[in-house]
Amino acid sequence: MLGGTGIPYGKLWRTGANEPTIFYAPIPLRVAGLNVPPGVYSLYTVPGAKEWEIIVNRSTSQWGEESNYTDKVKAHELGRAKVKSEALTTPVETFTIKAEPAGDKAASLLLDWEKTRVRIPVEAGKP
Repeated sequence: MLGGTGIPYGKLWRTGANEPTIFYAPIPLRVAGLNVPPGVYSLYTVPGAKEWEIIVNRSTSQWGEESNYTDKVKAHELGRAKVKSEALTTPVETFTIKAEPAGDKAASLLLDWEKTRVRIPVEAGKP
């Protein structure tokens, strides 16, 4: 799927199935280096063989397919950042999003699927 016809490299992906993945920031955060104020956001990605582009968007009601990521939806982007992808030794059959502690007031949001892991750093931001 990743890098194939299902989820080609270099194309916008809703980072899940059907509707885009939504996350809630109860406090100011830094997500992949982006300042994210408290609120509700959608998470999109542009997968690549060695790095992924992370997109945080304020719009949460659109359908998740790339064709529905219109200029109107794009105008709600909070920002984009790039993170490296990692190879997994044990394949993951089902796309999984999970959090992993990464120090004081920090975590990594892990996107695991097939033989790929994407680690998105998340930390408490400044109010």
